[in-house]
Amino acid sequence: EWAGELKRDRYFVVNTESGDTDNLLVTVFNPNHGENKFQNMTKGRLNNIFLYYRELGELHWSTARIEVEDGDGKLTSREVDFAAEYADESSYGYTSMKWKLGNFVSEGTYELKVETKCDPIGGPPGFDMFSTSVISGIID
Repeated sequence: EWAGELKRDRYFVVNTESGDTDNLLVTVFNPNHGENKFQNMTKGRLNNIFLYYRELGELHWSTARIEVEDGDGKLTSREVDFAAEYADESSYGYTSMKWKLGNFVSEGTYELKVETKCDPIGGPPGFDMFSTSVISGIID
């Protein structure tokens, strides 16, 4: 679920007055952190927890990107996956990642959502995933 400023404001703005114009800090909360961290859940049914975005009015969702250091210390672009090995979940269940905007996302009004995907177990449609509510904002 959403956490931090995105949960509080239900809106975001990235512009020249922002502290970081190339990234948006996105924080999510693991409601089951007392039982397991997101990374450990990938050993079970959980596959990933992606941050998706789309420009307002578009149908297709794109996976947000983050820059992380590879084994050689070089920056590489990866998908924003809150359950990946490069995600750092606190002991309180919060994970923050910087969505890389520069060179990936043009100016406009966008919608964000976080969605999990799990291995299917034969339940009803939508049983093998979860999606947060959609948050809108502006990148200027």
